[in-house]
Amino acid sequence: MSERTELEDERRFLLDSLRDLEREHDQGEIDETDYETLRDDYTARAAEVLRALEAYEERDDAPRPARAAAPPVSRHSGSRRAMATVLILGFVLVAGASVFVLSGDRNPGAPATGSVPNTPAGDLQLAHQLDAQGQALEALKLYDGVLTADPTNVEALTYRGWLLKRAGLPDDAQASLDRAIALDPTYPDAHFFRGMLLYQDRRDPAAAIPEFETYLASNPDAATVEAVQGVLARARADLAAATTTTTTADPPPVG
Repeated sequence: MSERTELEDERRFLLDSLRDLEREHDQGEIDETDYETLRDDYTARAAEVLRALEAYEERDDAPRPARAAAPPVSRHSGSRRAMATVLILGFVLVAGASVFVLSGDRNPGAPATGSVPNTPAGDLQLAHQLDAQGQALEALKLYDGVLTADPTNVEALTYRGWLLKRAGLPDDAQASLDRAIALDPTYPDAHFFRGMLLYQDRRDPAAAIPEFETYLASNPDAATVEAVQGVLARARADLAAATTTTTTADPPPVG
């Protein structure tokens, strides 16, 4: 078995483990301390696996000899890899059960500013890393810095909106996500994040469903498909239940 296949198997195992852990926690089968310890362990391991798989993808995307032309690279391929990491690290959030706190303290192991190029792309890369490690305030500063230089940077607007949504600021988050989609309606991550905001914060599954469908239609990374499909299924079920309740509650016509 190749190393890449082993990594893909481990990714599936960790996704299944996180899902099982969520179920056990929801059903009261595991105490809070063990739950948090296992969740942190699984998410940290998942991040390492994703980084290793990204290295394979980057090698696959490298230029090939002229006799074997390289396949086209999507303009969103880098952000999709970031999206995969966010989804894995935020899996509990997708399940609707996480707590997110803005923090200005730097955790051990957080990347130093000098470890990535001092460019907008480098700032975005560092911001994604800091956000994934819980350094939301520092990540927000970087997103804002990129947007100060270029207010039309769709990636910065998108991930800034996602960060603010998780920080409990839905109005600010939606403004950022709406602007990202207005600038580039094809940017898939912005649709997923806006869908989560509409579903979780606005309690509007009808509006969220098209956002999830748009994201899935963009051919996302396989690591994210199952998780997004799960959220979409729950949104559809909630909409169906709400529609049934409304229909039942309507009084019969007088006649």
